[in-house]
Amino acid sequence: TNVRRSQFDLAYFIFINNLNIFADIPSNIPNFNTLPNTAEGYLLLPFFLNWIVGFTMAEGSFFNKNNGDFCFSLKQRSHILLFEAFKLVFNTKVKVYEDSDYITFLVSSKKDVQTVINFFSFSNLYPLIGYKLLQYNSWIEGLRASQRYCDLNLPN
Repeated sequence: TNVRRSQFDLAYFIFINNLNIFADIPSNIPNFNTLPNTAEGYLLLPFFLNWIVGFTMAEGSFFNKNNGDFCFSLKQRSHILLFEAFKLVFNTKVKVYEDSDYITFLVSSKKDVQTVINFFSFSNLYPLIGYKLLQYNSWIEGLRASQRYCDLNLPN
């Protein structure tokens, strides 16, 4: 992520300064792309909720465990503030799991699953597409058939 931000800053600097010759690029490039320094700061980004939809298509999972729990999870390299922002968006107090270089956000309670459904089905955000939409729809059908989750407000 840090490398990609540096690459973006370099490309943006070259673009806005209309540089065409490698020798004209200074050794110190200003930072154009800074990340929020609090979890709450992510919620202030105007694109953040739609970004979560895209992030889910790449790094998210909708699944059910053998014990009957239906789960939603996001997993990525450690970036604790980002995952704390997920907790704020999904209004949960679940603990995020850290192992070596990765961190996982996972919810399965009825309250949390309803919040996930509200986010992906009733919030007018950019929709899930492709395989992730198929996975989500299958997950919703499983929720309908589950005695534990069937009384949730599910999309048609």
